[in-house]
Amino acid sequence: MSCLAPGVQAQPYNADTDENLFIMGGPFTTGFFGDTFLFWQDHYESNLFAGIGYQRFFYQYESFKLGVEAGLGLRLGTPSSAEIWGGAVARITEFTFGDLTITPALSFGLSLVTDTIGIEAQRAEALGHDVPVLFYLSPEIAISNAAQPQWEAFGRIQHRSGGFGTIAEIDGSNAAVIGLRYKF
Repeated sequence: MSCLAPGVQAQPYNADTDENLFIMGGPFTTGFFGDTFLFWQDHYESNLFAGIGYQRFFYQYESFKLGVEAGLGLRLGTPSSAEIWGGAVARITEFTFGDLTITPALSFGLSLVTDTIGIEAQRAEALGHDVPVLFYLSPEIAISNAAQPQWEAFGRIQHRSGGFGTIAEIDGSNAAVIGLRYKF
């Protein structure tokens, strides 16, 4: 017996879904953007990032998707602060190995924080002024399984910077995060 109202059918998961919600978290690093890819090195701060986000895709061509991303995060340390970000996101869902799908993605936009922490605070002090608004860049690799394709685990870099001096001469902060995404 179905718990759904008469005439309402449960919809099967659609691999071409265009929305998702995600949670993520991980430590900030003391290095620069490129150093963060070397996750096995001991270059982590005691400060942590935790965030939630939303993505909506509005364009698809074969395995390429283009959309928007927005999120809200907490930067936990001394002092703690909040972050809000938004921008564009691109994904390629072409790499399948048996039941596993590997999905690289890249998000780019703007980030606003209530305060800088850790190495970013030191870099802002050396710069001589606060940097509440910086560019946001987030390369990502996600993995999903054919048995539950609506769920993805991912690793990404949560990066804030001045964009080669466009906003400011600063490589703000970099967090190496892992997360979980639900696509609908």
